[in-house]
Amino acid sequence: MASTTIQIPNFDFSAFYYPQILEALIRYKRENVPELTDESEFEPSIQMLRAMALVGHLNSCTIDLVANESTLPTAQLVETVRNMLRLIGYELSSATPSQVELLYKLSRTFSSTIEIVSERARVATERSGSDAIITVEANAAVSVDRTDQLGAAFSLEDATYTDRTAKLVSIAPVDDFSPWVTPGVGDSLYFGHASILWDKLNIELSTGGSGLIGIWEFYDGDWLKVKPDSATPAGANITFVLNGLLGSAQRPGTTVRATLNETGAYEEAQVQWNGSQNFIVVGLLGQSSPSSDTEDYSVGSDWTEIDDVTDGTMNLQQTGEVSYTIPQSVTKNWVKTTVNNVEAYWIRYRLVVVSAPVSPVFRNTNLDRGNQYVIQLATQGFTTLDSPLGSSTGLADQRFETSRENFIKGSQSVEVDNIEWTEVDNFVNSQPTDRHYVIELGKNDKATVVFGSGAAGLIPPIGVNNISIEYRYGAQDDGNVGPDTLKVDKTGLTYVDSITNPRQASGWKEADGSSTESLERAKIEGPASIISGDVAIGTDDVETLTRSFADNLGSKPYARALAIEEGFGAKTIELVVVLQGGGLASAAQLEELAEYFNGDKYSTPPKRQRIVANQEVTVVNYTPRVIDVTAVVKTEATAQEIKNRLTQVLRPEALKNDGVNYEWEFGGKVTVSRINHEIFSVDENTTDVDITSPASDVQLGDRELPTVGTLSIIVVEP
Repeated sequence: MASTTIQIPNFDFSAFYYPQILEALIRYKRENVPELTDESEFEPSIQMLRAMALVGHLNSCTIDLVANESTLPTAQLVETVRNMLRLIGYELSSATPSQVELLYKLSRTFSSTIEIVSERARVATERSGSDAIITVEANAAVSVDRTDQLGAAFSLEDATYTDRTAKLVSIAPVDDFSPWVTPGVGDSLYFGHASILWDKLNIELSTGGSGLIGIWEFYDGDWLKVKPDSATPAGANITFVLNGLLGSAQRPGTTVRATLNETGAYEEAQVQWNGSQNFIVVGLLGQSSPSSDTEDYSVGSDWTEIDDVTDGTMNLQQTGEVSYTIPQSVTKNWVKTTVNNVEAYWIRYRLVVVSAPVSPVFRNTNLDRGNQYVIQLATQGFTTLDSPLGSSTGLADQRFETSRENFIKGSQSVEVDNIEWTEVDNFVNSQPTDRHYVIELGKNDKATVVFGSGAAGLIPPIGVNNISIEYRYGAQDDGNVGPDTLKVDKTGLTYVDSITNPRQASGWKEADGSSTESLERAKIEGPASIISGDVAIGTDDVETLTRSFADNLGSKPYARALAIEEGFGAKTIELVVVLQGGGLASAAQLEELAEYFNGDKYSTPPKRQRIVANQEVTVVNYTPRVIDVTAVVKTEATAQEIKNRLTQVLRPEALKNDGVNYEWEFGGKVTVSRINHEIFSVDENTTDVDITSPASDVQLGDRELPTVGTLSIIVVEP
């Protein structure tokens, strides 16, 4: 009997998927079974070939999956990357919540101390189409002292403060007083309250003053406001003209700080007036060859003139009301300060022109005739309590999963039998008696609390429902919302009329792996963490640790960092930071990060230093360089579409197309050609772009990054 030889088709299925495999099988059928001519989808043999093609497709996909997920650079699944990085002690981060200051308008005045905002009181954005609703919680409760009168008042004459508080909260005639004996330029009146901000001050005078011109100012503490109009070195001094900062009206006596941007060296001086210009004269700020380029300097005063005052007293000539728009906006931030050892929100009336002066006689002053406000920091997300989280069985390596997804790591408090335990990254250094636990994040950032084995980390005592966890969740959506968007009171606060956020929220960062770009960044940051661990050897390590730094609310607020060796002199590192969303860090945030690196051996317990070298890290904000764009565009796109595109590009944390590298570098250049390209890319039918501003390429300073300014886009049909 003759043997039968079976020839196996030589298909290269490794590069084939369903369509290609089916085509190859049908071609094979035509060559070897030509008598089978029916190739309709109902033919059993065709159905069988389709099934075989589907199996081949599944095999190819599985092979691809195994091949891709076998190495970190090619892995595409979040859980694969998470588990690979976990092998080197690196955890994918959960979403970082945004933070924002909320301004609460009070519904009435109060004659005693009362709580206005409860802890974790919630405020949300309004519903708008398919946009996610962002909810924030107040970080702490807010109480106010009585608001029907001033909290404190001082007069300042010849650098000497006199307490006028008792007199200004009384209406007895015996309490009438003159704030100054001989009024002079720079003499001031301070009005403050420890709890509230207000927009109207009623001043009752027994006798009006004369020969006085003053300005009303609020305290913002910002010494770096603008560049000077001009910088003129002459001998051992530099003269700065300040009309851009102070206006063209005379403002002598204003204390202004001039700062050399490159080194941070500064000097303060009193403003002088030459008949047409406000100016100061300072030393060379440490320069051997002083620069005359205004871009190299910043000037500012910690007190800022209120620019829309309606002064019914006519410079303290008569009884009247002083009203103004409360200085809380994108560009204004009225903050607390200490005057004569009293901390409060302060405004002041400061004399700038005195001619044959007669001091007014005050009878009373109050602040209860206008609107009153409180301000508080809030953080994105929700607080919840899993109580119980579970019951300890007394076994080693117990694991308990939280009830909520989108867990915010670092925000939690875990208790066993009402005793709080401590989170650690791992149990490597845990002793058998250490009350330690580890947080592991899984799919959709659902958290698992892992306890020790008894040899490394204490096993929770046996108990029923004796383990609980309080934590925050819900920062998966972009919380960097714009100003005046958080308005919905979700708590129902009794004494609040309305709520808003005067400035943009900032600090939000997507969870590692929630997008292709963030997953790719994690693949880079993970291995890089092995080099520095949690101790910095050089400036590169300082930058890496800054980006991974988590504050006490579980937030990783910093998007970018630039560490400059000897930025403030020998044995120093100047750390320039950018908040998530391109915002500026608060003084408290800057101080917290500086302490993270420098440590504090005097605290209880002492906080260790995280930099090996004998260097001090000083943390400062980056300098936003506002880019205004004016253009006429022949296109079918709308002006708003073009503005949206430029807004996405002209920001400090904008990424290149690779999703990893930043678009703009410190000290780089924003070119007109790049702006032109971005406008053209909005619509393929764009035929012409005429940009009039910026007129030329914008050179960024060493600590500058671009932020979008005024966009004036005129669209013309092509």
